[in-house]
Formats: sequence, structure tokens, C-alpha cells
Amino acid sequence: MNRIHLSILGILVVIVLTSCSDSFLNNNPKGTISGEQLNTPERIDQMVIAAYASLGNDHWNAPYSSLWASGSVRSDDAYKGGGGTGDVAELNQYEQFSFVTPDMARADRIWYELYVGISRANDALKRLNKLEDNEFSLKKERQAEMRFLRGHFHFLLKILFKRIPYIDETVPEDSLKMVSNRKYTNNELWNKIAADFQFAADNLPESQQDVARPNAYTAKAYLAKVRLYQAYEQDEQHNVVNINGDRLQEVVDLTSEVINSGQYALFDDFAKNFLWEFENGSESVFAVQNSIDDGTPNGRVSMATGLNYNMAPE
Repeated sequence: MNRIHLSILGILVVIVLTSCSDSFLNNNPKGTISGEQLNTPERIDQMVIAAYASLGNDHWNAPYSSLWASGSVRSDDAYKGGGGTGDVAELNQYEQFSFVTPDMARADRIWYELYVGISRANDALKRLNKLEDNEFSLKKERQAEMRFLRGHFHFLLKILFKRIPYIDETVPEDSLKMVSNRKYTNNELWNKIAADFQFAADNLPESQQDVARPNAYTAKAYLAKVRLYQAYEQDEQHNVVNINGDRLQEVVDLTSEVINSGQYALFDDFAKNFLWEFENGSESVFAVQNSIDDGTPNGRVSMATGLNYNMAPE
């Protein structure tokens, strides 16, 4: 009986093995989608949303949606919070200008995350560029949004690191690591970033129904910031050697357009900029949007500001 059972089992194994074909190994994994499947107007619009998501994908160990660590802490306007000086110790070293070295992991994390944002914007742009205008009525507007976001991420990199590789949608992926941060001069790099904001200013509507999307005046405000930095011309040792009056006049002209649009105004109390009741208020030209109790496990809260207060038991 044992021999009969073994014989039947052996026959079944042979049948199963011989009935398998290569197609068994070539099934597409569930929950995945190919790049080509994304090239429809609806899904490209979802890729645009994915690029927006990078605005708030930072964390308290490398904050960039709020530059309190790179700005307020380093300038001595604020202390790093958390559970002590060893909690994300690099930020404490920034504050004291102590043992700050180019290979510090937290600095590299901000660099990496901002280029992830640029990559998402460029991916959406490459797909948008392939669409015909009659395929997607919002093509030009979405292109302007993505160039605005790319400008935003490059702008943050520029003010934090100065010499950066400029990456647009024309750079092949296999060539990314070969792009030099010395390809453009300091002034040329500012102009590349300015070109994205200028395109956005020329092709975005004057107002948006969605508070998260930039409008033409948002782009002009950013362009004014670029020109303001650019007006203070530096040498290779970062010394200001000239103040460009023409650039400063551009700043005045652009900010005047924003002010005269009637969409923005100063609060009667400066403190309202920091109170949640006045979020997206009259002074807010562009802000990263957060949420809680939105159906996700932890909400879309601001992780970037998690260490800007003292967590000590006292």
C-alpha cells in the first residue's frame, strides 16, 4: 500500500511540474503599475499631486517645509528643542557652530529629500510634455505648477547649499550623477530658478480654488525672493561685492504687483501669523497644508516642527 501511495504521489508531482509553463513566472505583481499606464491625463494629474506631497514629506531630523532649524536655530533666534542636546544632535551643533562638517548625515538628508521633490516634479513634467493640448485642457497650468514646485525645491537648495546641480526634466536618469554643481555660475543658477517662477507667473491663474495650489502672484512673490538674493552679488568667497540696483527694482515691481492684487494684506496683529485660527489668512501667499483626523493612521501633521519645543519633564 505504501508503494502504491508513493507511486500516485510521484505521478501527481510529475503532472504538476510538466503542466507549469514560463507564463507562471511572468505574472505582474498585484498593486503595481507600469510607467506607461501612468500616461493618461487622469493619472498624470495624480502624479502632479504626488509632487505636491513632497512639500510635507520632511521630518524633525531634517526639516525643510519649515526652515526653523536652518534659519532660526542657526541665527540664534531660537533653541533646538526635543529631549536634550543629543536629540538630533546635529541641530544643536548648527546652533553652536560646533563640529559642523560637510558629511553630516542630517544635512545630506535635506539635500536628498529636496531632490526627491525635484524628481517628482520632473517626472510629472515629462509626462505632461507628451500630452497634446486637446488631450488635457489643464496641461499648461499643470506644467506651470510643476515648474513652480521645481523652482521652490531648487530655491531651498540654493539658499542652503549655494552650489547645487540644477536638474530639469531633460536630464536622463542615467546621467543624474554626472551633473556638476559647477555647471552654472552663481548668477546663472539663480536665473535658471527664476525661469521656472517666471513660467509659472505667466501661465498660472490669478487665483486658485484649492488653497494648496500656487497662483500667478505666488510665483511672482517667489521670483521677487530670487531677485532679492541675486541682487547681492558675491565673489567665490561669498563676500558681497556689489548690490545690483536693477535687480532690486525688479523686487519692488514684483512685490507691488502682489500687494496691489488685492488678495493679500498684513494682519492687524503680527502674532496672527502663528495662530492656527488664521491659517491661510491674508498674509499667506503659499503654505504647506497639513491635516489630522483625515482617515489616515496618523494624519498629515507637521513632522518638521517636532523638535521646535522643549520636551523635558520640567
